Amino acid sequence: MTGTTQQPAENTPVKNYEPDGWSRFLWWLAAADPEVLAECKADRERYRIIGLAVLVTALFATLSWGYFFSTVVKDDLLIGGLALFFGFAVLCIDRSLIAAMQRNGKPQVLPVAFRLILAITIGLFISQPVVLMLFQKDVQAQMVIDRQKKMETYRQHQTAYNAERTNRLRNQLAGYDKNLAGREKQVQDYKDAYIRETDGTGGSGRIGEYAVAKVKRNEYLKAEEALRQLRSETAVLREGPLQELAVIQAEDSIREAAYRATLTDGFLAQIEALNTLTEERPPLQQRYRLIVFIITLIEIMPLLTKLMMPKGEYDARLAAMTAASVSQSELTAKEQRLLQAHFHEGAGAADKEVMDHIFGLTASARRRESEKLVEEWEQADGRSFRKLWDSARRLLLLHKA
Repeated sequence: MTGTTQQPAENTPVKNYEPDGWSRFLWWLAAADPEVLAECKADRERYRIIGLAVLVTALFATLSWGYFFSTVVKDDLLIGGLALFFGFAVLCIDRSLIAAMQRNGKPQVLPVAFRLILAITIGLFISQPVVLMLFQKDVQAQMVIDRQKKMETYRQHQTAYNAERTNRLRNQLAGYDKNLAGREKQVQDYKDAYIRETDGTGGSGRIGEYAVAKVKRNEYLKAEEALRQLRSETAVLREGPLQELAVIQAEDSIREAAYRATLTDGFLAQIEALNTLTEERPPLQQRYRLIVFIITLIEIMPLLTKLMMPKGEYDARLAAMTAASVSQSELTAKEQRLLQAHFHEGAGAADKEVMDHIFGLTASARRRESEKLVEEWEQADGRSFRKLWDSARRLLLLHKA
């Protein structure tokens, strides 16, 4: 039994490749022409990879910007809108950097270096919110310590600022207290002397209130009365310095409350706490640098992928289409210039012929009119010479105009 092998017909149409929506979206992210890329089988997957790199970078930027704005505003809807907007902005920047890569020949050093520096700068900025999110608990604890240190430093500055004024007031109060304490000690001495005289341990040695004891009692009573008067006077004198000290304390409290209100848990405060942590803890500093490097690498990944990708069929076709389009444009422009020159040449010749005809017709018409005027004048026996002259002058001026 002999088998027959069916050969495919030569004119059988080849089914064109139709990319799905996901592939078209990834190719759009990679700044590729889907119509040209659909015909390049070897390059389809490459540009899907570039598109995925751009998509991951955009999602990462959206997450980072979202956390950044969460430290600034409290409206979730506004945070989401701003995060999506700046994530889309980073996506557009990456697409423009990829689209601007020169694939015709070797890439130029300066443009590539500039794009790498721009991508690294964006990556370093985006990495900060992500690092803060990863070390959030440690950063929050450090922020509490930093706020306490700042408050202590602020209080020390306020104390130094008010030192001269408060020392003067306190010295006044100390002088009043010292004077009052001296009087109180003097009254206590008079009282003790009086008691010793009454219990027999004094100088007289007699028990009871006798002449010496009475003298001691009078001195004690006078000193006690003077002490009461001094206390009253001192209380009046102390009111001024005490009120002034109270004003200073109230002003310090208001300033401290205002300064405390500035010590928020915003983005800058978190960055400062993170810097403190990395300076005080070397292991954390190493991991911080590693995370920043990884996040920055994610940001520049689309550009590096495009830069390291070998030149393929898509690039060759795109370069050929671009060269053909440029040649066609140059050829069209040249043909337009030739046609325009031919048009001007023909138009000039036609205008010249028309002008020659017009002026020739005018001269012959002028001769006919002149002959007619002379004939009319002769028929009138030459008696209307003035009328002939006016008609001739009008005819001459008319044809000149």
